[in-house]
Amino acid sequence: MQKQISQASQRGDKQAVHTLQQRLMESEAARLLAVRRVAEENQGKDTAGVDGIKSLGPKERLAMASTIHPKYWTYQPPMPVRRVWVPKPGTAERRPLAILPMIDRCKQALVKLALEPEWEARFEPHSYGFRPGRSAHDAIAAIVVTIERQPMFVFDADIEEAFDSINQAVVLDKLQTYPALRQAIKAWLTAGVMDGDRYAPSETGIAQGGVLSPLLMNVALHGMEGVVTQGAANGHAREQPRLVRYADDFVILHPDLNELQQAVRRLRHWLARMGLHLHANKTRFTHTLTPYQGQVGFVFLGFHIRQEPVGNSTDMLSAMSRSPEEPKGKQLPASRDRPFASLRVTIEEADRPFAPRRVPGHTRLAPHKHSPEVKTIINPSREASKRHLAAIEQRLQPLQTAPQARVIAELNPLIVGWAAYYNGVVPAAAMGRYDDLVEQRLINWASKRHPGKARDWLLTRYWHRAGEHRRVFATHDGIQLRAYRQTSILRG
Repeated sequence: MQKQISQASQRGDKQAVHTLQQRLMESEAARLLAVRRVAEENQGKDTAGVDGIKSLGPKERLAMASTIHPKYWTYQPPMPVRRVWVPKPGTAERRPLAILPMIDRCKQALVKLALEPEWEARFEPHSYGFRPGRSAHDAIAAIVVTIERQPMFVFDADIEEAFDSINQAVVLDKLQTYPALRQAIKAWLTAGVMDGDRYAPSETGIAQGGVLSPLLMNVALHGMEGVVTQGAANGHAREQPRLVRYADDFVILHPDLNELQQAVRRLRHWLARMGLHLHANKTRFTHTLTPYQGQVGFVFLGFHIRQEPVGNSTDMLSAMSRSPEEPKGKQLPASRDRPFASLRVTIEEADRPFAPRRVPGHTRLAPHKHSPEVKTIINPSREASKRHLAAIEQRLQPLQTAPQARVIAELNPLIVGWAAYYNGVVPAAAMGRYDDLVEQRLINWASKRHPGKARDWLLTRYWHRAGEHRRVFATHDGIQLRAYRQTSILRG
């Protein structure tokens, strides 16, 4: 049925879309699946909203699947969301998170099953955040494919308090759904917020933390690519700016600074009509190759992306850097293709140029014989590295007297999760540096346990040979610390 909804959306048959959506939400299979995802699979299933319900047993889950049938929604007005404040990583700021009542979570999961296939058939190609089958790695792949043909100026931006400031009427109008579902979504948007014992109405924004919230935000921001490329589409630019968006975080790329600035102006006006504004402290222009406003490259989704010249490109680079406002718009030489899975990027070692293959939806231009040869370098951002190493140190502090096996058990989840995000995009040599950094912290940990002992004695006691690795932090019975430098599953 979801496939039929998608097909009807592609051919523009709204009546068929709405009919199929109503049938889907009434079906027992969809209701059971919605409850299962909320009450069994979701990590927040044990967190209670204002209803005080934080978990459901098997019989209660079956009862909930019957309760959320759309025929009962008229008699089930939504309750306010419970607000909790969570810290933003690396800052002293906190962001509001909404905890919905259990019944509203299940209803929203049901609505998402119906709305998502309609909008997946309509969303713009370079939107990657909170969409099925898409990830941050796909967004990075789109950027690398864009800048491989020529270095570009970049507008790196973030929408300030997007979830809290969005105009609700704009979201409802963009949905263009049938009246009953529109009324249900409007009721969720305006249900209000309980912050402790204090109630506040929710006249603007989308409750961040709701099951349906990421989809509604993507619907609200649908059309950004069209606004950015509007001037180019009318023939005023020889090449269209490229926007790559992950939820409310995005970059715009173009070889000509003037064209990029015009696209940004159009986008600012478009966002203002929805009550949205760009974050002043997180918005800047930069260039992937030459210094601009004192910086080279940019940070996106925790990755620092920049380019460096290779070969005999110094003279041309000097010419480009003398006139950053008028980039020549040259294109890079064609490079051999190498496959990468699921549209993700596999980076060559740092001393070789990056050579990703074509990603569907991207247009590769022919190479230009006068273009400088460059390589794209991607590393974890400085802020992400600092946060991760600080987390390692914080985890080690209370483990000063703990056995080595427990230290390994505590650190491995941190290392595995962080390395899994960057491996396959960041070169293996760069990831290997984090093995050295963590080893230094572990030597400090060991030296505090054994004051006065030499470094070689500590290495002999806590580091052992494991397979091809000469020195691994491991116990005598084979429990070992995971390494950052892994053979990526994306390398065929």
